[in-house]
Amino acid sequence: SFSPVHCFARFVWLWSMLKLHFAVAEDEATLLTVMTRGLATEVEIPAGKDLEFAKNRAIDKLWPSIPFCHAVAALSQLRIFEDGVEVDGSSACRDQQRLLLAAEPPSEAKPVAAEAEAFAGAVGALGRHKLGLDAPESREELMKQPLKELKARLAKAGLS
Repeated sequence: SFSPVHCFARFVWLWSMLKLHFAVAEDEATLLTVMTRGLATEVEIPAGKDLEFAKNRAIDKLWPSIPFCHAVAALSQLRIFEDGVEVDGSSACRDQQRLLLAAEPPSEAKPVAAEAEAFAGAVGALGRHKLGLDAPESREELMKQPLKELKARLAKAGLS
């Protein structure tokens, strides 16, 4: 059983969580960075944290959707934008913020050329196939798999 103090502390902790929405831009430079379209997630973080902390939590949720071994590095180099304006990672988070991760400012972003679309699609398909992820799996589905099986899949793909 939990003490009233413990229950109150838990309530305060849950109440102080902020929800932020991150989407990954779909312009050419960003697509050629992450090789995947349609990436978005929501994160809940403690009040008082900065946007860089929130971005890293979003990356934790997004990386399994990127079919190559440098997924975290690719996502980490993206910049944070809010309403088309770049924001500093050290800025404080606000509840219900809607943020865009992109390689370049949305106002300067070029539409995706057919060649870039084909290249990103081919790289993504090859990566998913090599990792045995032809059917997309969520982070939750991957987390349920035994570590031994995940290591075997990476080894089979020639990755570590």
